[in-house]
Amino acid sequence: MKNICLNDTLITIAEKMALIVLTVSQWSGRKKLRADDLELTDSEVPSEELVSLGSKRICNPDALRVFGTLKGQADRACLKVGTRFLGGYLIPNDQLAALSGELDLLKTEYEVETQHFLTGYDREIEDWILRHPEWERQLRTAVDPAAKIGTKFSFRYRPLIIQPAEGQHDTLVEDVADIATTVFHEIAQIAIPLEKSLIGKEAMSQHALRTFRRVQQKLDILSFVDPRIGPILDQVERFLRQVPPSGPVTGSMFQEGFGLWMLLCDEDRMARHGAGMLNPVVEAEVDAEVDADAEVEAETEVESDVETMTEVEAEADIATHLDVSLDASDLFDDFDDFDVETPFLGVFEEARLNDAEAEVAEAETKTIQDFGWF
Repeated sequence: MKNICLNDTLITIAEKMALIVLTVSQWSGRKKLRADDLELTDSEVPSEELVSLGSKRICNPDALRVFGTLKGQADRACLKVGTRFLGGYLIPNDQLAALSGELDLLKTEYEVETQHFLTGYDREIEDWILRHPEWERQLRTAVDPAAKIGTKFSFRYRPLIIQPAEGQHDTLVEDVADIATTVFHEIAQIAIPLEKSLIGKEAMSQHALRTFRRVQQKLDILSFVDPRIGPILDQVERFLRQVPPSGPVTGSMFQEGFGLWMLLCDEDRMARHGAGMLNPVVEAEVDAEVDADAEVEAETEVESDVETMTEVEAEADIATHLDVSLDASDLFDDFDDFDVETPFLGVFEEARLNDAEAEVAEAETKTIQDFGWF
């Protein structure tokens, strides 16, 4: 059954989604640090097996920061409507045109910034050397011409159709099975930063609600790739329908939003919750088993308590008899002070003998009288 579901998901991916392979590269602004840069002799240079000398900056990193910013914007654009898959981004076909337009704009901006940097490359190098005159020799020997540096920059994306080779269908099964896990992980990464806006607060701002709307949009776009996503999406949409259109969210709605945020922060909890909502019968059976176990445990405890009480009562009865016996012996102890030759118990024994002799004599007398001997 599981393989059937995975096969259906793979068919859905092949028919309804494309894989965006995004490749954005830039020059690092660094060169490898060499031993002669530090003016070390051969005896002073440690083995490369033991130590790496690292790198040296030959350009101001601030001049390169814009390229990292543009790459981050491209990644976020893909994640907004898709999810990571096979080193790229899995994008629904109905989102592909809009995403391609956004990536085209970023690509154009990236190329403009690249040309701008290369135009001012020599000036950037000279400014950096002036800031570090004591390292001028090492920096100048490491500088490459602008034309060579230009080859380090590129911005490309390629939409591809996902289709395993003939006879290799099972090679994608594990990757397909992990799609929902990846989506839940990405949702958690969106939700976690809300902590500063919720922890220790009594109200939620409209700005914080934007994060829930981002989550709703992403779940809605990708809900068809795994059924466990649906129940999570339903809860987010139900919450967003109830919140006020303006002003802070307070009271019970804030508490509901806080609980929903706690769910969205945990990818494993989302996966288990989504699966549980899809199988309420199974969950009910599990709950019934838990309740039955609890009832058995409670009955066992009651029986144990009864047995314990019985044992306690029995011990109390024994203690009572022991106390009575001890009290009786205490009575005998009181006679220890009498000055008699015969022990007290012997007196009772002698009395019993005398009574027996008297009974015999009485019986004989009655017998003689019955026979008229007197």
